[in-house]
Amino acid sequence: MGLFSRLLGMLGGPRKTEARGTIPVQPSGGRLTRNATVRDDWLTLVQPDFFGRAHRSSNKRWIVGCNDSDGVGRGGYRESGNGRAVLVDHQSDTVIHELTCFARPMDAAVSDAGDYIVQDSGFGSALQGDVIALNIEGHERYRRHYRANVFNMGLSKCGKYAAVQTANAPSDDGNLLEVLDLDRGCVVFSLQPATGWADRYSFDVDVEGHLKAIGVEHKNLGSFKYSASGEFQDTQAFQAARLDKGDYSTKLMAARDLLKTAATQDDARKALSTADAALVEGAKDRPDWGAIAHRVRGESYELLGQLPEALAAFDKALSLNPKVGVQKRAVALHKKLGTG
Repeated sequence: MGLFSRLLGMLGGPRKTEARGTIPVQPSGGRLTRNATVRDDWLTLVQPDFFGRAHRSSNKRWIVGCNDSDGVGRGGYRESGNGRAVLVDHQSDTVIHELTCFARPMDAAVSDAGDYIVQDSGFGSALQGDVIALNIEGHERYRRHYRANVFNMGLSKCGKYAAVQTANAPSDDGNLLEVLDLDRGCVVFSLQPATGWADRYSFDVDVEGHLKAIGVEHKNLGSFKYSASGEFQDTQAFQAARLDKGDYSTKLMAARDLLKTAATQDDARKALSTADAALVEGAKDRPDWGAIAHRVRGESYELLGQLPEALAAFDKALSLNPKVGVQKRAVALHKKLGTG
């Protein structure tokens, strides 16, 4: 590598990534010891000296390690000083390459073939992030810049497709779920996530490498699918999971959604039982969530024609939070029932 290329790598160089080549395992103290060890999702290397977050392929062969530090003790927010990323073949205990071209490598995912993606948060305080796809040689395949922080991402086992979820931001890139075709270098679909921010992603790919569906996995709720074109396919299943399996805040938001448009009496009964369960599970101990729970109860009773119970629920909600949004309805019910 020439001097100019080395300087570009040290300074975060525009877009090119340079691999350092294979670094073999070395014997230590006259006996063979592992160069690479992983404990609690952290990777430690003897040569080169490295410690960072470990990201493993599903077949457990490949590890990408990310270290958000400039090598002289500075990590996190900064204006200069590149971090490091390494690709390790854990099966043969070999470091394939080390890259120092990323400003702040915060996250990664690696395929079963050794291709991988890195999320670079960049320098400074701007809401931004780059998702960079690299092959096993360390050469850049594709790059997507976001004017928003990247919340999380996932990679298909074959390494062809990536999923990226951005955090909220004032730009058009805020709160996006995108699927990227890394071979073709394009966005497959980009949308506001129907399920909120997922914890993990799965990819249904046929034998010819075509994307059939993508799954978004939510802890405690389950997995839900989008089609290859971005159509959400599990609306009812997701709603049922939120009502039945979510924590009290998730249950209450789902119950409110259930009552929003053309709600039936069955919907009202389901929302009422959900709000009661949420109160038992902890909403009663939080004035903000308790008020929302009693608002849901009041709206449910109102749909069921049980007006005295609805009024009592609205009054309770207002006592917990006067701005909960049912003042006018409570006044109207007081007049209707002659209690105002």
